[in-house]
Amino acid sequence: MNKDLDHLKLLGILHTIWGILAILFGLLFGIMYIGIGAAAAASPNTTTDDSGMSSGTFGGIFIVLGIVFLIAAVIYGILMLMAGGKLRKQRGYGFCFFVAIVDLLGFPSIILGIFTLIVLNRPTVKELFKGSAIPPGAAAQTA
Repeated sequence: MNKDLDHLKLLGILHTIWGILAILFGLLFGIMYIGIGAAAAASPNTTTDDSGMSSGTFGGIFIVLGIVFLIAAVIYGILMLMAGGKLRKQRGYGFCFFVAIVDLLGFPSIILGIFTLIVLNRPTVKELFKGSAIPPGAAAQTA
């Protein structure tokens, strides 16, 4: 059982780190896209290629993409941070399971998602989340 607690603690820390990185990269690339879009929109209104799209339209598309990417990355990062806290406290089994499945959608996070699902599917871990299992050391404190 102590192994389960160690694994949940490690997964919680890794989810927290991944959440922080997701937010930082989301801010970086979102702001970069917004900046590129703003620069393109501010340039003289000429067509950029044979499609007839003006630089203002091109810039607007980049701004919208940057905002969408930024919002999606921040939401994803917040979900990772919340899952990290819940994994360390053995609370919210369904939420943690959902976030582990969401982890499977990305490349680096797929590894984190696979290991999280493996740990969450152990019967002893399910008991920890239900609160019916007594963690090791707790019995010694009550005696």
